[in-house]
Parts: sequence; C-alpha cells; structure tokens
Amino acid sequence: MEILYVLALVLIFIQAALFQNIEWRRAINILSITLCVWTGYCILEIINPTASLEGWILSRGLIFNGLIIVVITSLLCTRYSILKAIIFCLSIFTLLAIVKTLIQYIIGFDSYETKWLNEGGATTHIIWSGTRYFSFFTDASNMGANMGAASMFFGIAAFHMRSIACRIYYLCVAILALYAMFLSGTRGAMVVPLAGLALYTLVSKQTRAIIGGASMLLFIYVFFAFTTIGEGNSSIRRMRTAFNPTKDASYIVRKENQRKLATYLKHKPFGEGLGLSGDGLGVKVSRRFTTSIPTDSWYVKIWVETGIVGLILYLGMIFSAIGWGGWIIAKRIKDLELKGLLSGLLCGIFGMFINAYTNSFWGQFPTMIIALMGLTFVLNGPYFDKDIEIKKLTISNK
Repeated sequence: MEILYVLALVLIFIQAALFQNIEWRRAINILSITLCVWTGYCILEIINPTASLEGWILSRGLIFNGLIIVVITSLLCTRYSILKAIIFCLSIFTLLAIVKTLIQYIIGFDSYETKWLNEGGATTHIIWSGTRYFSFFTDASNMGANMGAASMFFGIAAFHMRSIACRIYYLCVAILALYAMFLSGTRGAMVVPLAGLALYTLVSKQTRAIIGGASMLLFIYVFFAFTTIGEGNSSIRRMRTAFNPTKDASYIVRKENQRKLATYLKHKPFGEGLGLSGDGLGVKVSRRFTTSIPTDSWYVKIWVETGIVGLILYLGMIFSAIGWGGWIIAKRIKDLELKGLLSGLLCGIFGMFINAYTNSFWGQFPTMIIALMGLTFVLNGPYFDKDIEIKKLTISNK
C-alpha cells in the first residue's frame, strides 16, 4: 500500500511540473497541518530511550500514511462529481460487505475463514452470545464500526439527495448496513450511529432534525437500557450489554489493564515507543510489560506508544478537524445535497472515532483511509460548493 501512495505522489509531482495544474492550496487545511506536526512527533519517537527501531519501522503507516492520504485526496479529488462518484463507489463496497456478511450468516464460513477461526479467531468471534460475523474485514469489530458508519453516511445523505432514485438507494444501503452492524455482534459499534446522530442534530441547524434526532436517541437508549424486548435474539442481547458496562467482565478487565498501564506510564510522558503496545505487533517486536497487556483501544494504543503527550496531540488533531468540519458544514456550505453528503461523512467518522476508545480498529484497513479521506472532503467542502455554484451559473447563462 505504501508503494501505491508514493507512486501517486510521484505522479502528482510529475503532472504539476509538466502542466502546472495542481492546486496545492487545497492540501493546506487544519488536518494536513496537524498531521505534519504528528508526523514530526512520531519521527522524534525514534530517540525515545525505550524505543525499538524495528517497532518504529513497522509503525510507518501510523507515522506517514495519514498525511499522504490527506494530501493525495486534496489534490486529486477536486470536483463535486468526483466526490459523488467516490461516495457511490463506497456504497457498492458497503453492499458487497453486506452480501458477504449474509453469506457467512446463512451459508457459513468458507475454508479460509474457517482456517482463520481455528487458528485463534474463534476465541473472539464464536462466543457465548453467538457468532460474530466479520465479512471480508479484518475482524468483527472493524466490520461493525464500518457498517455503523455506513448507516450514517448513506442514511443522512438519503434525505438530501436531489434524485428520488438516489434517496431510495442510499436509504436501503443504510438500513442494510445497520442490520450488518448487528450481525457483527460488536457492542461498541452501537456508539457509531448514536454519536453520529447526536452530532447531526448539532450541525444540521434544523429544528425537525434536532427534535427527531433527540427523540431517536432517547428511544434507542430506553430500548436497550430499560427493556428486555428482543432478548431472544443473540445480536440484540449482546448489544444490550453495552448499556450496562459495569456488569460486563471484559469491560472490568479492560479498566484493570488501563490502571496497570497508567501506573507504568506515570513517568513516561512520551510513551514506551512506537510498535511497543500489546496490540499483537508489539509481542513480535519485543517482550516487555507494555506488550504483555492488550490495549483493546486505539486511544490506549496511542497512549502506550507515544505517551500522554502523543495522545493529547492525536486526539486534538482529529477532534479539531471534526469540529472545524462541523463549522464548515453549518456555516459555509450552501448546497443542500452537498451539505447532506458531507454531514453523513462527518457524523459517521465522528461515531467511528468515538468507538475507537473500545477497539483498535481505527488503524486497520480500510477504516483509516475512509476516515481521513472523508474528513478531507468535509474540510474541502467550500471548494465543492464553489464548483456547484459555477456549474449552476454556467447552465443559467446558456
């Protein structure tokens, strides 16, 4: 993947040198600037006294890929038609993931998936509450979060599309994605549509959306927290435990692990070093205290590897991009269809990032690519809005 990124950058530089038609200013936004700072910080992590060169090299994706993705997206996706095409392609990939999930649910796992389960995957995917389906994602947590985000992407977009056919299509994709999320059996994935819906009530600035969103959030909370409706369904039963975390054994274990790590990292503001957390990779690099304790969270992984300084920097980077993106949608985007598409992207990504506290899926394929591309689209929203306005003026002048 890194080779493709570098090749894309080389081609961009060649095109810029030959044709002088690359708008470099598009690549300058709050996300790319903070990613430059993050990349610099991670490069300096190599001089961390407890760092491992092997771990640092194996973590190159965390160091460089984010910045490269944002730059490439900013420079190549410059027209509203390109944005719509990419979102439509994402809907196709979502449908393929849903179909694969249904095949696993109805027919069963294929030989390769069965082999993966037999080699250890079954411990987290075939459990007391039922089977957790993962489609063609790395695991059920990754699939559940992405399907939850897809329900936001396309559910919100469906109410803003000009074409009735697109509205119906995206609404169907959103409903199916939500169903697939439940089949993943990932409790934390429930946070994605809930957090996304909460953010939408803020950026929409519409009374109906605020009342409707608040009512739906209240209904979902009451349904899962205070009723036993649907308890016979394993997916609903497992999702319901997310609303009573203090009674969940895995939650208690995670909090205990975080307490142990907090004690160890108390005097390590810059962390243990890249690639040295207990996320699976760390054990292969070095056997030490931090690699022996599962992080079970992207936030905890960043904290262990880069310290409290790195965690504050990373959270500040993502939340500032989300906050600025929300302001852009609420204040600067005039076209309603564009506003709906960008709102869906932002709300889905926000939900995934909140969910990243409960799982380490954020850095896995394709989550980070989708999230950073989506944030880039939102931050470059004014360019798309201007493109739409120019096309409207061109049509009216004919």
